[in-house]
Amino acid sequence: MFAVWEDRLIDGDSMKSYEVLGKKQNNVITFRSCDIVFIARALFTLPDFDPSLVSVIITQATPHQAPIVPFDLKLSTFMKTVNDYWREHGNSTLSHVTIVSTGGGHRDVLVRNSFTSLKGIVDESNSVYTSTMSVPNAWVSTDHLCAVWCRQMVLATTRALFDITDPVTSQITTDKALRMNVFRHHFLSNRGSLTYTKALKREITLDPAITWVEKPEKLWEFAIDKVPTTQYLAVPIQREGVDSLVAISDVLTNNWICACKLKKGMKQCKKCTNLSDRGKLIPPRNSGRKVVHLALSELNDMTHVVLIVPQSFDKAEVMVDMYNQGERHLAYRMPGFIDIMMTYPESITKSASTLTLYNDTLFYSLRLQGIDTLLKAYRVYLRPKHCLKQSNPDIHTGSMMMFHVPWSNEDTYSSNRNNEVGTLALKLQSGIPVDESDGDLELRVYTDPSCTYQLDFVAAPSDMLGQLVRFYGPLLPAYMVAILLMGLIQQLFIITRDGSCPSILDAIAANAQPFKLIPVVMLSMGILQLESVQPAIKAAGLPELDVLFLISQGINLRFLPLLLFFLCQGLVNFECFFVSKVISMKSTLSSALFTRMFGNIEPLWRKIEILLVSFAVVSSIFICSSLGILVIYVLLFIKLLKLKYQSRDSPAELSRFHFFFSVFLLWLWMMIIGVPVLITWAKNIKYSILLNNDPNLVPASLGVLATGTILLLDNPLQPRINYRAWYFGIYGGAVVMLLYGTLSLFRVPYIIVFTLSLIATCQVLCRINPPKQTSPNNINQ
Repeated sequence: MFAVWEDRLIDGDSMKSYEVLGKKQNNVITFRSCDIVFIARALFTLPDFDPSLVSVIITQATPHQAPIVPFDLKLSTFMKTVNDYWREHGNSTLSHVTIVSTGGGHRDVLVRNSFTSLKGIVDESNSVYTSTMSVPNAWVSTDHLCAVWCRQMVLATTRALFDITDPVTSQITTDKALRMNVFRHHFLSNRGSLTYTKALKREITLDPAITWVEKPEKLWEFAIDKVPTTQYLAVPIQREGVDSLVAISDVLTNNWICACKLKKGMKQCKKCTNLSDRGKLIPPRNSGRKVVHLALSELNDMTHVVLIVPQSFDKAEVMVDMYNQGERHLAYRMPGFIDIMMTYPESITKSASTLTLYNDTLFYSLRLQGIDTLLKAYRVYLRPKHCLKQSNPDIHTGSMMMFHVPWSNEDTYSSNRNNEVGTLALKLQSGIPVDESDGDLELRVYTDPSCTYQLDFVAAPSDMLGQLVRFYGPLLPAYMVAILLMGLIQQLFIITRDGSCPSILDAIAANAQPFKLIPVVMLSMGILQLESVQPAIKAAGLPELDVLFLISQGINLRFLPLLLFFLCQGLVNFECFFVSKVISMKSTLSSALFTRMFGNIEPLWRKIEILLVSFAVVSSIFICSSLGILVIYVLLFIKLLKLKYQSRDSPAELSRFHFFFSVFLLWLWMMIIGVPVLITWAKNIKYSILLNNDPNLVPASLGVLATGTILLLDNPLQPRINYRAWYFGIYGGAVVMLLYGTLSLFRVPYIIVFTLSLIATCQVLCRINPPKQTSPNNINQ
């Protein structure tokens, strides 16, 4: 009744542990790659699959929300179908299945944490999703390729598997509530014990023979290298000026804190109410350090909080701080982009803002306001400024910081010794929900009371850039292609008017302006999201806007289209410049070859070109779509080398070079998007030369046919008023792509093919019915 699905390899240690139980587990299913791991949930959609065979699914670094980069329509449709099935049947036929999903945190640059979330897919009563940076006793970010090899996560998973095993049957327990409690204990909030305990004692009987030590101070610390005898450290809590208590202890016992009411005339309590279940394990790893926060208003009937320190040969450190929330729970506004720029360079080198934490305090809570987008990223440094001299510093654990995200299980931690500077990255791993109402982001700081600290908040430009690429990188190709299309429109206009073609850089500078495209896109988005037009959209069969997924993930920004347009404009300019320089160098190196080859075998090369175009068309239809794309890509590259060499002495050839250079840049994106299909075909060619269920068959075949036609006709520069008819078509394609192709990259090739088909159609019509020469004055009219 158990299934583990992992990103790269099944957890070998866990499986070996199950074999030594003496009874082999039934229905243990393993998968070995991130893509296939999603099949764990997909199996339940099969009509012949018995859902009762699987009760537990554990995934690591697995995208559940959507494909990371949706190059394939079939994959996107498949994942949507599976997720819709789980939403519909999650509380009925699938209600017995428990799912655990962990993301790798900041270091997993392939699958960001928000994709591994099960929010909105599986009910929280049946699922646990978190980051490895938040898992108790792990607190580490894992690279995607080594997610299942992380020892800390292997141990957490192994302990959880043991705890959900029925000791009588040696099988996975059928008690879903128990399984969920176990997984929450090991992956979300561990109260301090290695194994899960169903229920702690509600009352603890205190031994009257054990020493009762009353601690009347508001702040105190008990630190000793070994504990010769058990002690009860009692804290009177009925006092003025305080309303909260925080206690930290590293004693290795499950029952370590309780509250009692001391009756008059008695020296110590006989029994106390156990509060250990309110504790939470905190770093350092394997230290056994636990913290508990208590509101004294909840303990009105109690007089003392008792911390139990059992006899031990190990060191023990117990600290208690009673305080007023108004003094320690502070609201702190983080510096915004304008503040960072105004204080540059100090804001990124020294500190954008500073806060001093004085000694005689154990805990501070800072509600961080102003981190309202994913693009804001900071680093906080906890610097010890002055520490009192300690007789035995080794028994003092030091300080700790925790960045708490209230709407997700993505807390991050940092711990350091007293003489070390602590650092913690303040950046979000997932978007802010639209309906978020769980409170502000929070930075919790646990310090050593003997030290004064300085908190420095430093802006992190590298992290900001990383966040931009991490969350919005997949949106860049569509915007880059849209800018190329705007430049192509300008080129076609100049060809129609003058019979010459400008460079793509000049065309982009003239026509690829944000005010010519972004307002239309934003207006269209607004109209298509109106409730009144939804019936018409459904009747027309239009797909869902890509921006809706960004909104559901909480990562959409009002200025996002404008930001991406400006960013991609720079990237396209760099791309054009770089590719042009590469072609220039290659053309120079191969000049002798062209002089010899094309000067003598031009007719033969023409026949070879026709044969290769024909082969590209046939191969894209019957063998592999990306193979045909590759052949056309090579032919375009050779043609550019030839035109670049010939354009040195001919302005006409230079114009032709500019035109085919734009076609090459568009086709380059066809090649990039088709690379996964080409790799799949190459890996499976030993089994079959034909690629079945080719996802790019339609756009690739049409694109190869259109681009092959442009290559063979080779007549783009005669003044053709017919080009004017295609301006609005290409512009409309750019708008549609920014509406439906920013995330769904499998739609980008359709827009590219549509554009190339318009140009090819125009050239075919002009070849069949050559236009009359028209003077520039008539053209302008």
